[in-house]
Amino acid sequence: MRLGKLSRLALRFWMGFILVLGFSSHYYSPTRRSLVHSRILQTFDWLLMAINLVAFYAYYKYAQTYFMEATFRRQGFVIQVSTCNVFQQLMMTVTNIVWHLLFEREVCETYNEVSRILEQDLKLEEHSRFYCLAFLAKILNFLHNMNFGLSVIIHWGLRPFSAWDLLANLYFVYNSLARDAVHVVYVLLLLKLSEALRLNGQQEHGSYSGLMKLLHRQERLLGIGRRVHQMFTWLVAMALFYLVFFNTATIYLGYSVFAQKHDPLGLYATGWKLLFMVFSFLVILWDVLLLQIICEKLLAEENQVCASPKDVASSRTTYRQWDMSVLRRAIRRASPENNVFGMFRMDMRCAFALISCSLSYGIIIIQIGYIAD
Repeated sequence: MRLGKLSRLALRFWMGFILVLGFSSHYYSPTRRSLVHSRILQTFDWLLMAINLVAFYAYYKYAQTYFMEATFRRQGFVIQVSTCNVFQQLMMTVTNIVWHLLFEREVCETYNEVSRILEQDLKLEEHSRFYCLAFLAKILNFLHNMNFGLSVIIHWGLRPFSAWDLLANLYFVYNSLARDAVHVVYVLLLLKLSEALRLNGQQEHGSYSGLMKLLHRQERLLGIGRRVHQMFTWLVAMALFYLVFFNTATIYLGYSVFAQKHDPLGLYATGWKLLFMVFSFLVILWDVLLLQIICEKLLAEENQVCASPKDVASSRTTYRQWDMSVLRRAIRRASPENNVFGMFRMDMRCAFALISCSLSYGIIIIQIGYIAD
C-alpha cells in the first residue's frame, strides 16, 4: 500500500527532524521497537531550550525596531500589534517548555504502550487509510511552518534586508516548529488510539474469556485516551488561539503595507504578500479542522460499544458482563474527568468557538487600526 509507505516515511522523517532540532530526549530503537530515553539527547534538548529563552531578549529588541519610523500612518498601533505577537510567542515558548519538562516522558511511555497493544495484542498489519491521510496532512502542515520568508516579504521594499532579519526569521521558524512538533505528537497518539479501538472492536470473541479480554483491553484504551487529552488540553487551546490571532494580525500588517503603496509595481508585489498571508491563514484553519476531525473520529470509535456476543447467546453471564460494560461506559462518560477541553466532545462547538473567538479578536484589531490615528 503506497499510502502506508508514505506515512511510515513521513513518521521517520519527523522523528529524525525533531531529534536534530532538540525537540525530544527520546529516540526510536529498532531492536526494542519502542522509544528510549537518552541522557545525551536530554542535555542537548535542555541546552537548546535555555538558548531559546536567552535569545528571546534579542528577538524582542529586534521587533521593537522592525519597522522604521513613519512607515505607517498608524505607526504606534502597528508597533503595539507587533509587540503583542512577540509576547504571545514568548507565552507559547514558555508553555511548550513547561509541558516538555512535565509530560514528555509520560507521553513517550504512552506511545510505547499503545504500540505494544497494536503490534502484540491486535497484530496490526497495515494502518487504515484514514490514519495515513490524516498523518500525512498533519506532516504537510508541519512542513508549511518552515516559512521563514514570512517576515521578509512584509518589509521587502520598505527597507534593506540584513543578517539580523535572517536570524530573527530562523528564531521564529524554530519556535513554530517546536510548537507544531508537540501537535504532531498529539495527533499521532489520537490516531494510534483510534486504530487500536477499531481493531479491538473487530476482534472475534468465540468464548466468554475472549469477550472479557476484549472488554478489558477496550477499557484500558479508553483510560489511555483520557490521559492523552488531559496532558495536551491547555497546550492545544493556547496554541490554537495564538495561531489564529497571529495570522489575523499579520494580515492586518500586510494590508497596512498595501495601503502605503501608490506605484503599480508596489501594489503588485504587495498583492502577492497578501495572498501568501491569506494562504497561511487558511492553512492554520485547516490544521484546526484536521484536529477536530481526528478527535471526532476517535470519539466515534469510542462510542461503538462491543458487539453483542451472539455466538455465545446461551450464556446469561456473558450478556450480563456485556451489559455492565455498557453501563460503566455511560457512567464514565458523564463523570467530570471525562469533560476534558482537548477532547472537543461537544459536537465540534469547542474547537470552532476558539476559532471564532480568535478571529473576532483579529477583526477588532483591524477595526481599531482603521479608527485610531
